[in-house]
Amino acid sequence: MNRSLRHPVVVLALLVSTSPASAQSATAPAGPTALRHGDTIVFVGDETIDTADPRRNIAFPLLVETFLTVRYPELRLEYHYAGWAGDTVGRALLRLDRDVLSRNPTVIVICLGLNDPRYATAAEQTKLLPAFKEQLAALVERCRQTGARVWLVSPPAVREQLGQTVRVTVEGKSSYVDLSAIAYNQTLQEYTNAMRELAQTAEVGFVDWLAAMAAEQINPAPTREDELYSPNDPRIPLARGQAAAAMKLLQAWGAQPSRTEINLDWTAGTASVDVPTGGTGQPAISVTVTEQGQRILEMKNLPIPGGRPAALKSHWSAAAMCQFLFRITDPPPLGIRLNQQMADGTSRGDLAISASQLRAGLNLALAAPMQATTEAQDLLRLITLKHSYRYNTWRRLELSPPEETELVEAQRQLATAWQAYATAYERIIARRPKTFFARLILAEDVPEERLPTAQPTRPRPAEEESNATAPAGTAPAQ
Repeated sequence: MNRSLRHPVVVLALLVSTSPASAQSATAPAGPTALRHGDTIVFVGDETIDTADPRRNIAFPLLVETFLTVRYPELRLEYHYAGWAGDTVGRALLRLDRDVLSRNPTVIVICLGLNDPRYATAAEQTKLLPAFKEQLAALVERCRQTGARVWLVSPPAVREQLGQTVRVTVEGKSSYVDLSAIAYNQTLQEYTNAMRELAQTAEVGFVDWLAAMAAEQINPAPTREDELYSPNDPRIPLARGQAAAAMKLLQAWGAQPSRTEINLDWTAGTASVDVPTGGTGQPAISVTVTEQGQRILEMKNLPIPGGRPAALKSHWSAAAMCQFLFRITDPPPLGIRLNQQMADGTSRGDLAISASQLRAGLNLALAAPMQATTEAQDLLRLITLKHSYRYNTWRRLELSPPEETELVEAQRQLATAWQAYATAYERIIARRPKTFFARLILAEDVPEERLPTAQPTRPRPAEEESNATAPAGTAPAQ
């Protein structure tokens, strides 16, 4: 049940909550129905999730983790990313023990299938597809034998543009292929169907990323930053496509959207806030009406918008999972202008919101003021740093032993130290506040007055005299 608070017009000095998360209760905290408190989640896949620097390259495992971290702050989960560019089901089988099962996972997410068709034509799949089905069944069975719960994520749809080639690697050899000429999406659909059938027979989870990408392609990208695919590689989804995969997996797990609602009565100067269940801290909101007619909202202990807000746009399907709705039931006729006041006294945003938007409700999680929330940015920085250390320890130290015997023990100790460093970041993230403080300044929007740039048009003196003496019923002089 949501908590709702209503306050009169008062002036409150609100501080950012810095208290650690409450101690774990005797009962496990609420969370997605498919996850359990203390789960270790390993994502294994190909270049669609393999990213050495999550600060620059967004992949859906990072979006899933950031969402669950802020949406269910009491739920303790451990995450490992084991993506490898160029991976196939066969190669994932070879490295399963080393890169996946060695982490003792309780949940394994498998995202493969992009490279398994080997970029061959549909006619050539009669031999490749049966081998894929057999190897995928073996991979799933190996994972299930450990007691882990398994989820299959299909490959994404690719961008097919006739004449555009992309560099791919097949069995260690590089080549260029025109995805449109070989109708690669049609082939990927066959592999997706095979994954769905296996998920049903093996009773494991399934997410159709291919269908999600096809749905996103229906809405064209209005800006360059909104593109679905990398301009250099039409196989790899950018932020919009990765967010679609994250949303589908979260929904399949039973995660509930992060939905906060703020309602303001402009005339009365009062406000209420509803926050999702499962969070920490008691939310509070106050309104101050200034002599100039501004409404200043001070909000304390509001949950950080779920996911990675700066990676979302309002028309993306994934935006439904992250909502911070702001409504004014009786807004000024011309709407308002919204600014966020920062701790140093400076303002940020200057967002114009129309009266109709305010009555319907505007998702502030997608607006500049909320995307710049310091608490959200700090938490994301900690999560990305943790995985940068963990990834580089795995790929550059654990998998690259030195040739000199004198360095073997030193490198082992170094890898152990860096792993401990990443684990320490997990503890820091766990105790980090998942709430934030915001001070929003709302001002009634007014028409913009402009200085005149030209004299009004008037008849010349000769025309005025001629028109004045013209007989009644005759036309003015031309």
